[in-house]
Amino acid sequence: MSYTVTIPDREYFDKNIPCQSACPIHTECGRYVQAIGISQDEEAYLLARAPNPFAYVLGRICAHPCEDNCRRGKIDEPIAICALKRYATERHNLGMGHDPARKALPPAPKRNKRIAVIGAGVCGLTCAHDLALLGYDVEVFESAPVPGGMLYLGIPQFRLPREIIKMEVDNILAMGVKLHTRVTVGRDISFAQLRAKFDSVLLATGLNKGRELNIPGAHLSGVYNGIDFLINVNLGFEIELGKRVVVVGGGNVAIDVARAAVRLVHEGAEFGTPEEDKSMQPAFDAARMAMRSGAEEVHMVSLESRVQMPAWKGEVEEAEHEGIFVDNSWGPMEIVGNDGVVTGLKVRKCLSVFDENGRFNPAFSDEEKIIPCESVILAIGQQADLSYLDQKDGVQVTPRGILKINEDLSTSAPGVFAGGDVAFGPRILVEAVANGHRAARSIHLYLSGKTEKTVKSRFRIWPNWKMPQGFLTTPRQKMPVLAANRRVGIAEVELGFDEEQGRAEGRRCLKCQVNTIFDGSKCILCAGCVDICPEHCLRLVDLVQVSGNEHYDALIQNRYGVPASELKAGQAGAIIKNEEKCIRCGLCADRCPTGAITMESLERQEREVFE
Repeated sequence: MSYTVTIPDREYFDKNIPCQSACPIHTECGRYVQAIGISQDEEAYLLARAPNPFAYVLGRICAHPCEDNCRRGKIDEPIAICALKRYATERHNLGMGHDPARKALPPAPKRNKRIAVIGAGVCGLTCAHDLALLGYDVEVFESAPVPGGMLYLGIPQFRLPREIIKMEVDNILAMGVKLHTRVTVGRDISFAQLRAKFDSVLLATGLNKGRELNIPGAHLSGVYNGIDFLINVNLGFEIELGKRVVVVGGGNVAIDVARAAVRLVHEGAEFGTPEEDKSMQPAFDAARMAMRSGAEEVHMVSLESRVQMPAWKGEVEEAEHEGIFVDNSWGPMEIVGNDGVVTGLKVRKCLSVFDENGRFNPAFSDEEKIIPCESVILAIGQQADLSYLDQKDGVQVTPRGILKINEDLSTSAPGVFAGGDVAFGPRILVEAVANGHRAARSIHLYLSGKTEKTVKSRFRIWPNWKMPQGFLTTPRQKMPVLAANRRVGIAEVELGFDEEQGRAEGRRCLKCQVNTIFDGSKCILCAGCVDICPEHCLRLVDLVQVSGNEHYDALIQNRYGVPASELKAGQAGAIIKNEEKCIRCGLCADRCPTGAITMESLERQEREVFE
C-alpha cells in the first residue's frame, strides 16, 4: 500500500538517509545494499548504475563518503557500501550494452550542436555520456594514448583492472561519442581552433603534473616524480629503481607509488615508445632504462602522523602488509648523492604539520637521519598543466593554478566550461562524476535548452515490518585479499565478496529510508512505544518543552488552535524521536494499541525534463 503526499520538510527526511545525502551523485546506496541482502541483484545493479556511468570502477576505488556517514557505524562498523557496489556489478553481465535501463530509453532527438570535451577522464567522459543521451554530437580529445585519464594513468592495475576501465569507456563511446587519443590541445590543435569548430567546450584536463620539491639534491639521477612514475608503470614502460626506494608523501598517490614500486613490471611498452609518441614525452623521459624487478626495500616518508595521514587507513595497512615501511612524522630535508646519483634521503623529525591557525607550516626538531636508497620518488601533490591556454583565450586562472569557474561551471570565456580537478583541485572520483553531470546540464542550458526537475514522492506502508534476523549481531564482512606473497605484477589485491558475504553484508543495513510515522489523531500518549524501544530513542514530553521552527509552529496552530508560544504546561504532549539511534526494528509499531504508528518507506522519483 502506498500513498502520495506533500512533504513539508523534505530536508528532514533526506537527512534520515545519510549515505545517500553524503554521496555527491545521491546514489540510493541503502536500497541497492538492501536489494543484495534479499538476492535481488539485478535491482541492486540498476540502482547503483542509475546516476553513475562508472559504477564498475567506483565499486573498486570509490572513496565512499557514504560509508563515512553510515548510521550503522555508530553501532559497530559502517556497511561496506563500496564493496557491495562491486558485488552488484560483478553479478551483472560485462560488455557493451550492459545497462538495460539505458537500452529502454527512447532515442534522443538529434540536436545540431557540437561539444568538445578536452580530457577523457571521469569528469569529461561523464559529461560526454550525458550530452550524448540528450542528442548532442560530442567529441573527446585526449593527449594520452588511452582514455580514462588518471583511472588508467594514475591508478595501478592491482587496484583497478584495465578491462574494467575499457568496458566503462566503450559503453560511453557506443552511445556515439567520438574519441581522439594522442591529440594534445595547444600542439596538435589550438584551443582557439576548437572553439571555432564547436558550439561549446568542456575543460576537464585534471591535474596531470606532479609537484616539485625544492630541496638540495632534487636534480640528482634517481629522483622521480610520482605521477610520471605511475604513468610509466601503467603504460608498461620500465624504470630502473634500484633495490631501495624512498617515496615522499602521505596521501593515496604516495601509497600507490610505494605499492607499485615493490611489484614486478612486465617487459616492453604496450602503446609505443617515447620516440613514437611525442605527446607523452615528459612522462616517458624517466622510462628509458631496461628490465627491472620490484624494489627489495621501500620506505614511505610522511610529514603527517599516522592519525593525520590523508591516505586511506585500509590502503596504508595493505602497504605495510606488503612489507612497505611507513615513516610517520618525518620531513625531507635533502636528497643525498654521490657522483650525481642518489644514495639516500636526509629527513628531520616533524613536530607539527599545521600552525595554530590551521595553516600548513611544519615545525621540526633537531633530530635527523638518513634513509639509504637508490631512488627517491616525490608524491607530494599534483598541479594542472594549462599550457594549452593563451591569454587571448580569455579563460581566467586562479592564484592556485586552477581554472576560475562560476556556480554553473562556466569559465570567464563564453561557451567554455570546466569541471573536475582542473576546476576544483584534487577531489575524489565520485565528485568528478557529479561534476560531469553538472557540466552537461549547464552546457545544455547554455545551448538554449530548458530543464526542470519534477519530484514525486510517496510513502509505502509496511504493515508487517520486520528487520532481517540477526541483522544487529552480524559483523562487517572482511574483504578477501590476495596473499602477500602472490602480490606481484598486475594481480588484483582485493578479490571481492562471495555470495554468502554479500548477502550477509546487505542484511546489516539499518534501512534508513524507512520511517516511523506517527498519527497524532490516534495517539493516546500511553508511552507504550517509549517503554518497548530497545535503543531508548523515543521520549514522551510536554510540548512546552519543545522549541520549534516555522513548520512546527504551523502544526501547533493547526492542531490546537493557538500559537506554540501560548501553549500551557499539560495542555499537549509529543513523542520526540532520536533518528540516529533508531534501528528500524518496528517494535513501537507492534506495541501501539491504537495503530498510531506505522512503518513507512519514503520512495521518491526525481526526473529532469530537457526540452
